[in-house]
Amino acid sequence: MGFIDRIVSRSSKYGLGDEDRPSKADQRSPVEESLLARLHQASDQSCDTGEAQSEPAQLRLRLRFIGTVQGVGFRWTNQGIANQLNLTGWVRNNSDGSVEMEIQGPPAAIAAHLDAVHAYYRRFNNRIWLDEEQDRTPQTDSKGFEVRY
Repeated sequence: MGFIDRIVSRSSKYGLGDEDRPSKADQRSPVEESLLARLHQASDQSCDTGEAQSEPAQLRLRLRFIGTVQGVGFRWTNQGIANQLNLTGWVRNNSDGSVEMEIQGPPAAIAAHLDAVHAYYRRFNNRIWLDEEQDRTPQTDSKGFEVRY
């Protein structure tokens, strides 16, 4: 069996070509799936009640990520995306290899932030896994999004 035959055989063994096989970077943790559902529901409710025309409701979340999140520019990527979406908060590395973040803004913007982070790291096939999430009290004086050390 030649080299090309072995590759074709492996692809057909799984019934998928490489382009169809989900990568580890496409997967979301159960914690993140649950959070995204909650964010989308909160966003839909604010649109239904007409809050979109006034100031949208603010959420503040504490998030802890594991996976390939240190040494890959994860904090700086989060800062850039958060600033583009006018989100506030901070992000920092933890000594155990995880990354901790507090992020504040409208539910739809936080969901967009998570989607953008995954989209960015998908091209590197990095696994970004949301391990923990907790609600925090929104801060009225929160300005900008910073990288902490």
